[in-house]
Amino acid sequence: MKNVIGTLLVLVFVFTACKDKQFQKYTANVPVYTDFETFRAGLGTVKYESAKTIAQKGNIYFKDNYLFILDNFEGIHIIDNTNPKAPINKAYYAITGITGIVIKNQYLYVNAYTDLVVIDVSSIENPKESGRLENVFEYAWPTHDPQYPLANVDPSKGIITGWEIEEYVTDKTPIGGCINCTFLADATGFESGFLYSNDMSVGSSSQGVSGSITKFSLLNDYLYVMDGNNLKPFDLSSPTRPSNTNQVGIWREVETLFTYNDHIFMGTTTGMLIYETGNRNEPTQVGVIQHANACDPVVVDGDYAYVTLRTGTACSGQQNQLDVIDVSNYSQPELKKTYSLKNPHGLGIKNNTLFVCDGSAGLKIYDATEPLTVGDNKVKTYGSIQATDIIVLENIAMLIGDDGLYQYDITDIQNIQKLSQLKF
Repeated sequence: MKNVIGTLLVLVFVFTACKDKQFQKYTANVPVYTDFETFRAGLGTVKYESAKTIAQKGNIYFKDNYLFILDNFEGIHIIDNTNPKAPINKAYYAITGITGIVIKNQYLYVNAYTDLVVIDVSSIENPKESGRLENVFEYAWPTHDPQYPLANVDPSKGIITGWEIEEYVTDKTPIGGCINCTFLADATGFESGFLYSNDMSVGSSSQGVSGSITKFSLLNDYLYVMDGNNLKPFDLSSPTRPSNTNQVGIWREVETLFTYNDHIFMGTTTGMLIYETGNRNEPTQVGVIQHANACDPVVVDGDYAYVTLRTGTACSGQQNQLDVIDVSNYSQPELKKTYSLKNPHGLGIKNNTLFVCDGSAGLKIYDATEPLTVGDNKVKTYGSIQATDIIVLENIAMLIGDDGLYQYDITDIQNIQKLSQLKF
C-alpha cells in the first residue's frame, strides 16, 4: 500500500511539473556536426582544387607573386600574380573553418575552426599539412541564416560544419524572442539551450603582406591572433610545431591587428589600443585612444597612425571618417586631424602615399608627406569601385572590390596607371 501511495505521489508531482512547462515549436538553425577526428582528417585539412569563381571575399594576403583571397569558412583562392597586367585565377585550397591567414617562409598558417594548421606551400600545386595545434581557438561555427535562432549547440558532438533549417521543440525561449512559434501542451525527448556567436605585408621575402582587415599578424617569429576577446601569441621558431602557452585578455571588441616597430596596434569598435611586445609571449598595453562606436582598421607609418571609422555595420556608429593620430609617444596617442569620408573600409600606406578604400566612393589616394594635411592633398580617386581592402607594395597596389581585383602601377604617384582588373 505504501508503495502504491508513493508511486501516485510521484506521478502527481511529475504531472504538475510538466503542466507548468510550456513547450514551443519553432523553425531554427539546427547544427550539422562532424566529429573531431573525421574533421581533422578530412574537411579540416587542405585540399588542392581547380580554380573557383570568386564570390565571397575575405582577407587578402600576398607573398612571392601569389595573392591569396580568403573564402571565409571554406578555403583560399590562389591568384598567380607573376604578371600584374594579367593575373591568373590559378587554384583553390579547400580548408573548412578558415577565417585568417599568414605566410612565413614556405609555411602557410591558418585556422580551421578550433585548430591552428601549418601548410607547406613551397609547391603551390602540392600543399601539404605539416603541423597542427589542436583546440587552441574558441569553439566557433559557420554563418547561419539570421532569420532564425540557433538550436542547441553541443561542442562534445564535434565541429559544426553546416546548418539545417528545421522545426525544433523546446521549453526554453530563444534570445530575441520566438519566431513563428507554435505552443504545445507537452513534448518529450527534447532538451535545448541557445548559443549565439559573433559571425564573429612583388617579389620574394620571408613573410608576406596582409591587407588591413585582418586578425592575424606576424612579428618576427611570433604570430598574433585575435580570438574572441583574447590575443593569442604563437611561437613559430619551430615552424611546423607552433606553440601557444599564453593568452592576453582584451577588454574591447578587437577587429583588426597591425604590427609595427615591435608594437601591436589594435583597431577596436571603440578606439585604438597599443601593445608593446618586449615580452613576445605576453604583450602589455601601453596606450589607448577612444572614439565613438564604429569599425576601424588601422595602419601606422612613422609617428602617425591612420584610422578609418565607418557606419552601416555591426559596429553601428555615426562617423565615416579618417583620423590622423600622433603616436610619437605610444603611451599618449593624440588625435590630430579628422577628415570626412563616405564609408571607409581598409587602407594602406607606402612611401608617403595613403590609400583609402572608401566603399562605394571608390579608392582614394592621398599624398601623406605632411600627415597633418593628408586629407587636403588628394592625388587621385577611382570612383567606380566598391573598394574593400588593399595591399600596397613598393610599386604596385592591389585592391579588392565587390566585383574584382584591381591593380595599379604606383611608381609615379602623380601618374598612377591601372594595370589590370580580374573580374569576379
